[in-house]
Amino acid sequence: MTLDDQYLRLHDIFMQADQKIKDGKIAEAVQLLEGILREDPTFGRAYNHLGWVYEIKYQLYQQADEYYRLALQHAPEYLATYYNYMALLSNLKRFNELRQLLERAKAIDGINKVTLYNEYGILYEMEGQYGRAIDAYQESIRQALDMKIIENRLLSIERCKKKSGLFGGSHATDKI
Repeated sequence: MTLDDQYLRLHDIFMQADQKIKDGKIAEAVQLLEGILREDPTFGRAYNHLGWVYEIKYQLYQQADEYYRLALQHAPEYLATYYNYMALLSNLKRFNELRQLLERAKAIDGINKVTLYNEYGILYEMEGQYGRAIDAYQESIRQALDMKIIENRLLSIERCKKKSGLFGGSHATDKI
């Protein structure tokens, strides 16, 4: 079997695992993903999916973190890992690591800039840097084509303005 054949076979198993997750058959999906990694420990997409399962379904955040790191190491072009890992770091309030991941994601071809700048906005808002958050939400709007997303970002901007008036915080509009 050639390496290309092996990759295609493992990718087919990966897609089966993805469908199992969608169908709520988490244990079966985990078995398939772990089988992929036993055969090819560099199959980064499998690490991402395991990270998502451990984060969302099992709430085992340390294990999820480890899997996301391995996914980024072995499949740095796989966009889903960036989005998933951003959410984990944000939820855990690990803002320095989140900032580093956002900077890394900026350089990835195909990354969704609307989502990326929204994540910057959330980061800055959580840190009380309301001016920077507003700048980030505005950049997300510039990149957006969907009116619902634009309306959501406008609400985020209004929320930051209200928070700024209530709590002070950074009013500086340093560019992100």
